[in-house]
Amino acid sequence: SDMAGDVDSRRSTTCYIYTVGGTAVSWISRLQKLVALSTTEAEYVAATEARKEMIWLQQFLKELGHKQEE
Repeated sequence: SDMAGDVDSRRSTTCYIYTVGGTAVSWISRLQKLVALSTTEAEYVAATEARKEMIWLQQFLKELGHKQEE
């Protein structure tokens, strides 16, 4: 993420990419829904969003029968 990267709204950007077997399967780059008051807060929000996506993606791949390494 970046702290207040959008000069108009002062909102930070959340970015992440997940790969499976070297192929990108999920990615995002978007403005956060809130205005972070610190770099730490912006990073925490980005990490939380990325982790939520990871949990969903792991469950989805499990339902498809994809074997995952721990």
